[in-house]
Amino acid sequence: MSYILTDDNTKIFYKEKGEGRPIVFIHGWASSLVSFAIPAFYLSKKFKVITYDLRGHGKSDATEEGLTMKRFAADLEQLLEALDLNDVILVGWSMGAQVLFEYIKNFGCRRLKGTIIIDMAPKLMNDNWWNLGLYRGKFTHEDNLQALKEMTANWETYIEKFTRILVPDLDEKQFKYIMKGTLINNPNVAATMWDVMVNADYCDVLQKITVPTLIMYGEKSTLYSEETAKYLNNQIPNSRVEKFKGCTHLLVMEDTQKFIEEVDKFEKKINK
Repeated sequence: MSYILTDDNTKIFYKEKGEGRPIVFIHGWASSLVSFAIPAFYLSKKFKVITYDLRGHGKSDATEEGLTMKRFAADLEQLLEALDLNDVILVGWSMGAQVLFEYIKNFGCRRLKGTIIIDMAPKLMNDNWWNLGLYRGKFTHEDNLQALKEMTANWETYIEKFTRILVPDLDEKQFKYIMKGTLINNPNVAATMWDVMVNADYCDVLQKITVPTLIMYGEKSTLYSEETAKYLNNQIPNSRVEKFKGCTHLLVMEDTQKFIEEVDKFEKKINK
């Protein structure tokens, strides 16, 4: 197994396969690099594909320190540095997109050739001026306090509820697969990062994304709306939107073939 050791002595697990343009995938909250296993396998036939587990997730060290987006961004920079990666396409799904935003906030776009943002908002907490956040504009500060209370009281019960909301029409086999992948994560890390994630605001970072950007969203996503994707498109200078028809927040898994094709087309376009 492959790890890098960060400057605060934390092991970050990663997988690297293939040759060519480097594509680095950043998974979402309470998940792991397994989220991208199938597209990573096929895309590695044409590109150098890197997947990794965020700090506190999967096979990376679960630490009490460094549970911030800034530290997650620093871990990513140290991974790119250790693997000597430049002209990277950075792909962030859900919370992984926040890591992408934070990375650009702290390190700019000097290592990047393009970015892909998958079904995410720059600000999750909805308030008097913002209604494009989590649960299609219906998640508030009070909702967050309740969510934190529930997930710390019984992690498995909360994740079951969250998963049912995430994909209302899941069959039992899919449900058990998602639950198994989620429950391996440390609940204390998950609760901490949930609070970090929903209180972040990256609206002012979007115009700093100066590389070509593809914004993907699920037509049936219960988390974010089409208007959220359009907002990102309006704020990020060189960007376009791709809708995944009939898909939810889990569009990478639900239409893997389209996802692979869109990543491939995006790389070809920016490589001209």
